[in-house]
Amino acid sequence: MSFTQQLTKRFAVLQTVLLLGASLCACAGDPTGVADRGVSAVDSTAARPDSSATSSSPSHQGWHVAPSGSTSGAGTKASPWSLSYALSGAAGRVQPGDTVWLHGGTYDGKFVSTVAGVSGRPVVIRQYPGERATIDAAGGTSGTSRGDAFVVKGAWTEWWDFEVMSSDPNRHTDTRPNMIVNNASNTRYVDLIVHDGGIGFYNYPAAANVEVTGSIFYNNGWQGPLKGGGHAMYLKSASGPLIVRDNVAFDQFGYGIHVYTDAGAGQLINITLDGNVAFNNGAVTEQYNTSPIANILVGGEEPVKGNKVLNNMTYFSPGTGVYNLMMGYGDLPNSDITLSNNYAVGGQYVLTTGQWDRFTATDNQLMGGGGMVRVKDNSLGGYTFSGNSYRRDPNASAWQYNGADYSFASWKSTTGLGRTDDASSSQPTGTKVFVRANKREPGRAMVVVYNWGSESSVSVDLGAVLPSGARYEVRNVQNWFGSPVTTGTSSGGSISIPMGGVTPPRPVGGSAHQPSRTGPDFDVFIVRVVK
Repeated sequence: MSFTQQLTKRFAVLQTVLLLGASLCACAGDPTGVADRGVSAVDSTAARPDSSATSSSPSHQGWHVAPSGSTSGAGTKASPWSLSYALSGAAGRVQPGDTVWLHGGTYDGKFVSTVAGVSGRPVVIRQYPGERATIDAAGGTSGTSRGDAFVVKGAWTEWWDFEVMSSDPNRHTDTRPNMIVNNASNTRYVDLIVHDGGIGFYNYPAAANVEVTGSIFYNNGWQGPLKGGGHAMYLKSASGPLIVRDNVAFDQFGYGIHVYTDAGAGQLINITLDGNVAFNNGAVTEQYNTSPIANILVGGEEPVKGNKVLNNMTYFSPGTGVYNLMMGYGDLPNSDITLSNNYAVGGQYVLTTGQWDRFTATDNQLMGGGGMVRVKDNSLGGYTFSGNSYRRDPNASAWQYNGADYSFASWKSTTGLGRTDDASSSQPTGTKVFVRANKREPGRAMVVVYNWGSESSVSVDLGAVLPSGARYEVRNVQNWFGSPVTTGTSSGGSISIPMGGVTPPRPVGGSAHQPSRTGPDFDVFIVRVVK
């Protein structure tokens, strides 16, 4: 069954030379655990990538593509290729270790990439510094069934910085195209902007050693008759590892992160979600406060095995959202999962669990005005709850087990879980700030602020991210292509970030519900060095 059939069934960057160390790990383990390797040197002959540069920018070696490029071009900055030609390998001219630079402008239509690198020498496809390269899928796929707009079939490739979207204004059809479809192992996706598609990113289950990091997903999906559909990331894995780290997913019509499969259509093995932010997913739909959509779902019709949900941050604005963290799908069985050090705020149910052989929840912080924990499994021999904290009146019937609601103390006594957990009726004060340094791009970090004190600005220590003397900018992820919220020159310590907030980006074609402005209570920023 094809991916489209499966889905139908269920409904600027650093402006410096390409970062050394952008290659993928050759091992079968976590691709983040091995020291990166530099991109290979290039020749300066006509048959190899050019090294042209202007006096106002550093040298950027590699092949060049542009919306006006062609197959007859030389692949230079002055005579670029078309994107399709470069993604096919340009008749063998793109070799392992090469870089393909995407120049600014709009690339219309559907694209399939077969270009491939080798272990230690990936082919890197990257937006040219200081420019905005946009893939617009509108009209590029079928109007009667959902197609795939940007398909990656070549192994050992990396994809950096550019934008993928659809300008089609029709938001009431599930034929809206999927944006990035990964159908290759040993691939990496870094700092992409993906919005207004059907599914933002999909991983075929056979694709292993895959990483998605530092990317921003918003307004993906469509409005269905009963609920919204279309997610930021739809993830499957037959063996892994699949690492999804430090991404932002907000205001999808469907789920934020959707680790799911239909029966017989893939597996959910060895997937790690680490340090991602998911907020107000489902908030653009008619059913923004009634639809059973989650910020993060891990569970489907095949058992989850060896998954980890670590250090993630979630948020629902008041009056928005039903499920925040959903670990397990319905009453379907799963093997094992670790849920640790997550910070989850809001929704009618903050944490819901399904059926598990082993479920480990440690050091999570959950808060909101509704249900804290719903445990559906009536066999808890493999469950561990330890060191978790809840900001909710412990006398409220906000903890559920096997369909019955309990106070915190009664829930612990009945289930035997959470003996070292604690609950408090006092609400958080001050600010809670998370800084996640980008592991692939030095000088870049994600800053997540829970502004419990409603301060007009917050002080954020970025000494470990910004070197002294570096010029920087800070952008709100909900206004990525607008003006920075602040700029300056680093002193090697803390900076002040305004918390006034912005109006969330309106989906292309509009939506039934306009999500709430999250600032000053909550916001997510990207800080990065600029030239």
